[in-house]
Amino acid sequence: MPPRPSTSLRSLTSSRFASTSSIPSSSSSTPISASTSTIPPQDPNRIYTARKTFLWNFYSHLIENSNLVLVYDHSNLTAAEWSKIRRSIASIPLPQKPYNPLSPPTEEGKPELIEKASLNVVRTGVLASLLSKSNSPLITSSTSGEDQILVGQRALLSCPSLSPTYLNKILTTMNKTLKGLKRENTPDEKQPSLKLISGMLENKHIYNEKQLQTEISKLPELDVLRSQLVGLLQAPQSQLVGVLNQARGGQLVRTLQGLEEGLKGESDGGKDEKSA
Repeated sequence: MPPRPSTSLRSLTSSRFASTSSIPSSSSSTPISASTSTIPPQDPNRIYTARKTFLWNFYSHLIENSNLVLVYDHSNLTAAEWSKIRRSIASIPLPQKPYNPLSPPTEEGKPELIEKASLNVVRTGVLASLLSKSNSPLITSSTSGEDQILVGQRALLSCPSLSPTYLNKILTTMNKTLKGLKRENTPDEKQPSLKLISGMLENKHIYNEKQLQTEISKLPELDVLRSQLVGLLQAPQSQLVGVLNQARGGQLVRTLQGLEEGLKGESDGGKDEKSA
């Protein structure tokens, strides 16, 4: 079961998704109207509780507003251990947002940082039903040699921004924190486990654990890629300008002087041959 939503999350969904304010309790026998897309699809033979409708809206908010979604398989983790993992993620320094000319100006000397990532235990039944409506890659794709991604005990780590540097720090920090949770005199099958299964980037690209660890997390930031691209585009022009500057300056004079001396030497050599 996922953790009970906090007061801030309940207020978020109640203000954003107006349909949840009129949801009957679990003891009601009247099915919920499916007038909006923010509630589960209507089924005349099924009653949707306020809890399940809240989770539907909450998962919709996470997926729609996240450019980075990591899917973890978890087991044998206590509430205190979950809190420790979340605190370790919250302590990671946030990188600066890539430059966006359309963004409003910020206070001078205070760069705009990306949003923090969040880790949530999910009910795969509700999440799978939600994602199947949009044919999400998390439903239609599967990691090589493994079962479907959203089967079993799952947790989602989501972040609104996609930053390779931040992703690398998250993976490193979580692995280090999990090692610190190892229990003494406990068999391996009872040890806390939080294994990365798959990741979805920009709501359309699926990568397995190896690709995320060795490829995606090692990429440079967007601003660095932009500067590298500008450098590649400017390199031929810079070389051409350098050649023209050299030809315009003293090197052209020296080249012509050398050519003149060479012609004089050939002329003197012809005269000596005639006199002989």
